[in-house]
Amino acid sequence: MILPCRILRARIRVGSLPLGLLFVASFLALQSGRTWAQGTGSTFERVGVGWLPGIPIQITAGGDAGYDDNVTLQPSGEGSIFTRENVVLTYARPGERTQFFVEGVGRFSQYFDVSGLNETSGNVTMSLTHNFSSRLSFYASVYGTYQNQPNFQSNVGPQNVVSPFIDTVDLFALTYHWSSRLSLVTSYTFERVQYLSSSNGNSQNGFQNTLSQNRSQNTFSEKFQFSLTSRTVLVSEYRYETINYDTAPNDSTTHFMLGGVNHNLTEHLIVHLLAGESFRSLENAGDSALPNFEGRLEYARSNYSLNWVASYGFESPTTGDARTTKALRTGLNLTCNLTSRLSSTTGVYYHHDENQGSASSGTGSAGSQDSLDLLLGLNYTLNKRLALHVNYNYTSQSSVAGTPGYSRNSYSGGLTYTY
Repeated sequence: MILPCRILRARIRVGSLPLGLLFVASFLALQSGRTWAQGTGSTFERVGVGWLPGIPIQITAGGDAGYDDNVTLQPSGEGSIFTRENVVLTYARPGERTQFFVEGVGRFSQYFDVSGLNETSGNVTMSLTHNFSSRLSFYASVYGTYQNQPNFQSNVGPQNVVSPFIDTVDLFALTYHWSSRLSLVTSYTFERVQYLSSSNGNSQNGFQNTLSQNRSQNTFSEKFQFSLTSRTVLVSEYRYETINYDTAPNDSTTHFMLGGVNHNLTEHLIVHLLAGESFRSLENAGDSALPNFEGRLEYARSNYSLNWVASYGFESPTTGDARTTKALRTGLNLTCNLTSRLSSTTGVYYHHDENQGSASSGTGSAGSQDSLDLLLGLNYTLNKRLALHVNYNYTSQSSVAGTPGYSRNSYSGGLTYTY
C-alpha cells in the first residue's frame, strides 16, 4: 500500500501580531526537508542548558513572504500579498529494539488583500518500530492534519474548495518472518476525513455541502513476501476495505487481490510494483470491478535523489453527482545538490478522475477532471543553522459537471533558522 506523500498547509488576524514578530518572521521560513544537524548531546545541551535531560529535539523556525494570484481558487480569483510563519519540532530516538520519530508542524498565514482567508494549520507525524524478536516486529505510523487548503497528493476532498478540515491516516502492522525467505505482514489502516464547515461560500462550484465528504475508512491487509533472490522480493496481498460516510449515500466495501515485486535494479535504483483486481460493492448502486495498480521508483545518489509514484484504481468521489471515481495518479520528486550550499527541489503531481453515476439515479457519467500541481524551489545554506529559499507553486484544475476550473500561481521567499 502506498501512502502518498502529502503537502499540507483557523485563522489569525495580521493586526494581532506584534510588529516585532512580523519583522523576525519575515526572515524565517519552513524547510521541513532539512537534514537533522549532527552533533553530540541534545539541543538543550548544545545551547548551554545542561540541567535538562539529553533529548534529541530539533526546532526549526521560519517565515516567508510572497504573492498568490488566486487565493479564492475561482476562475477569476482574487490575488493577495501574504506572509507565513512556521515552526517545526522534530524528535528522533533510534535504537536496536525500538525506534521512535515524531514531527509537529505549525503554520500561520496572513493574506493582506483578501479578507476571511487567514489561516492557522498544522500536522503531526509519528512512527514507531519495535522488534520483539528476530522474527516478530511491530510498526505504527500515525499522521494527522488540520488545514484549509486542498491537498493535491491524496484523495481527501474537492480541490477547488478553501474550507477547514481534519484528516488522519493511521497504520498498524505486524511482521512475522517464517523463515529467512518468507514473511507475513498483517496490517490495519484507519483514515478519517472531516470537514468542519458545511459550505465553502461559493454557489457556483457544486460543493455547497462539504460535510458530505465526511467519512471513515478501514482497511485490513494480509501480505506474503518471498525473497526470491538477494535483490528480488515477490509480493502477494489481499485487502478488505470499508468506507462509511456520515451523510452521503456512498458507503462501500472493496476487495483487492494483488501481486507484485520489489526489485533492486542497481545499487541505487529500487522498483516496487503491485497490480491486480479490485471489486467494489456500493450500498445502493450495485457492484463493479476495476484493475488496480500501484508503483514506486526510488533512485538515490550522493548529490541527488528521485522518487516517482503512480497508482490507478477506485477512489472516493469528490464531485457532487458522482457515486464512483476511477483515478489515475502520478507524482515525482527530484532533489539535487547543485553545489555544497545550493540545492534545488522539483515536485510534480497529476491526477485524472473519471466520475461515474449520479447520486439520484446511480447511473451515467458525471464527467472527467484533470488536476496538476507543480513546485519549484531553490535553497541556499548560509551556515549550519541559517538558510534562505525561493519557491514557485503552480496548480490547476479543469472544469467538471458545471463546476468551473481554475489556475493558481504562488511566489514566495524567506529564511529558516534551526536551533
